[in-house]
Amino acid sequence: MWLAPVAVAAVILYAVSQFNYLLFHSLAEGFAIIVAGMIYVLATRTYKHSRNNAFLFLGIAFFHIAVLDFTHMLTYKGMGVFPQYGSDTPTQLWIAGRSLEALSFLIVIFLQQKPFNRRLVTAAYTLVTAGLLLTIMVFQVFPACFVEGEGLTTFKVFSEYIIVVLLLAGAYRLYREDIDKVLFQTVGVAMVITAIAELAFTLYTDVYGVANMLGHLLKIVSYYVIYTGIVAQGIDMPYSLMAAELKDRAIKDELTGLYNRLGMVQLAQRELSKPVQERRALGVLMMDLDSFKLVNDRYGHACGDEVLRKFAAILNDSIRDRDIACRYGGDEFVALVWDVDSAGLRQVQQRIETAAGAWFADDERLQGLGVSIGAALLQPGYLANLDSLLRTADKNMYALKQRKKICAGLD
Repeated sequence: MWLAPVAVAAVILYAVSQFNYLLFHSLAEGFAIIVAGMIYVLATRTYKHSRNNAFLFLGIAFFHIAVLDFTHMLTYKGMGVFPQYGSDTPTQLWIAGRSLEALSFLIVIFLQQKPFNRRLVTAAYTLVTAGLLLTIMVFQVFPACFVEGEGLTTFKVFSEYIIVVLLLAGAYRLYREDIDKVLFQTVGVAMVITAIAELAFTLYTDVYGVANMLGHLLKIVSYYVIYTGIVAQGIDMPYSLMAAELKDRAIKDELTGLYNRLGMVQLAQRELSKPVQERRALGVLMMDLDSFKLVNDRYGHACGDEVLRKFAAILNDSIRDRDIACRYGGDEFVALVWDVDSAGLRQVQQRIETAAGAWFADDERLQGLGVSIGAALLQPGYLANLDSLLRTADKNMYALKQRKKICAGLD
């Protein structure tokens, strides 16, 4: 539960603020900047495994938000890094950072997992961030947000309210859509907390005041929620995805995308390990591409690989979703067909033969290529293992190949 550590941190930071407000402000902003940097690093470095477009978008956005927050921290009253600027400049940078954050949250809600051009988005954020820094610190044409001795300007307060509306609207959309993903649950909570923080920032008249301190404490809470939901998950997620990817590679054929022999055996054993009375009927089709070696010899292995991929696609399309297609090895394939009788198994075999035959006839490079299919069937209630079924199907397949050779010789 994140409430306990946040409460402890809030008490400590409150004590720090009473001792040295500038130190408190630097710690609050520094924590947010570090979390934003971690989001960027994790999102960009793990994308090749996670393929999480929303996480990547947030990473790009938070990197640029961190640039604005870092500049805000350095220009804060009393820091001495940019003594030429008064209290208005860091307040302007705050509004710029929170506006960019609110818009980014809103965009990622609508984006969700839609793909986007990474370079284009990065360039857009860089241009916007650079433009904000230039208008605030160089050209100084950004509207005033804080006046010494008077407090917040109407523009600053109005901007805070717009930010609050954007954040709450986005959080409401998340609630209405009932998105059950950690990333979006985290974003929704962070948006609500940030909205409350922004309301606090409409009340202060002193940059070292209580309302300002409360707003920064809530910002810490918001970023801690983001840390637990996005950063912590982002650290664990790639390892889980890589483990799943490695497992998938172990049981899948890289060339065709079908299950390999190991994968087929594992899936079949789950069913065959059940008690006999609970087992479903299982049909096995063993397939071999006739004269496949000629394709490799005439047109090269690249063409041979293309043939294997195409036949794998035909096989996959010819069976049902609950059945299993496997590249057994070389140019041999296997289909495991569940809940089928002999007539049904024959229909599947004919679909494969018809689709493959039409393809062979349509491509002049494949003249002479054929497919031989042997079948074996295990009825419910009978004892048998996968090896015996495969041997029977293999025997029937080679018997068919021999008959084809005899017929070809007679011709």
